[in-house]
Amino acid sequence: MNKINTKYGVLIPQYETAGERRKMTNPISYFKSGNLKSISLQDQTEIATSIGTMPAEYITFHENGNIKRIFPLNGRLSAYWTEDDEFELSEPIEFDLSIGKFKQHVISVRFYEDGAVYSITFWPNNAILIDSPAGKMITRIGVSFYENGKLKSLEPNKAITVKTAIGDISAYDTNALGLHADSNSLNFTKEGNVKSLITSYDKIEVTIPNGERKIYKPDLVVSIIDDMSKEIIPLKIEFVDDKIRFNDSSEDEYVISECSFEITNMSSSLNSACSACSSCASCSGGCS
Repeated sequence: MNKINTKYGVLIPQYETAGERRKMTNPISYFKSGNLKSISLQDQTEIATSIGTMPAEYITFHENGNIKRIFPLNGRLSAYWTEDDEFELSEPIEFDLSIGKFKQHVISVRFYEDGAVYSITFWPNNAILIDSPAGKMITRIGVSFYENGKLKSLEPNKAITVKTAIGDISAYDTNALGLHADSNSLNFTKEGNVKSLITSYDKIEVTIPNGERKIYKPDLVVSIIDDMSKEIIPLKIEFVDDKIRFNDSSEDEYVISECSFEITNMSSSLNSACSACSSCASCSGGCS
């Protein structure tokens, strides 16, 4: 056993690997400066943060010594210790943020260097109702924030209509991975306007100044898991200053005031063509 003195008190790095859920790991890492970079704790420890006390089994740090990310649990998933087993050890944590007060099971919380909350990642299948610039919304996977505490992004739990610079668009990502909530499919500006979104169901027809029409829509492709089924490849839309951009392509960028836009929802045809493949979130009730 060793004891490490930190600004968060004395921490004891992991020195035992007994038990089916304990990871075999290097318990401590450092920056080149010698400052603590990460620590895997021997036991879950209560840590004081800018938003209250939180339990921790694994912590990463910014080089200035402040916490970067805190993990309440850090078990090793295997055939002998499943995600469900790990979740049973999880205790919900209370939050009081710009999106409202809520209590939720979380995988991790990330912080900016000054201690402000960067993002909160939820356990799978643990969605919550929050206040957003687009109204009350159920979000899965997690949320991220600007340093001033305002909501930056979220992952809609189902297709939801949001107002954008070209009209109402259905926001939902059927392929959201949920690894962490640092970035999500529905993003807002600091002023609360939609900055970018992913749609799995809406087609956008753009008429440019010369009268030519361009069509952007989600695609259906053969599933890599089951070649008898199809899966949706969503469409990404960004609003940059006075322009709109599709799928991160500068060649598919238009000045909004110079064009007209027609938005059509395709959810019925896309969902029926998906063949109810289990790998597609829309076919698993994501749209209900």
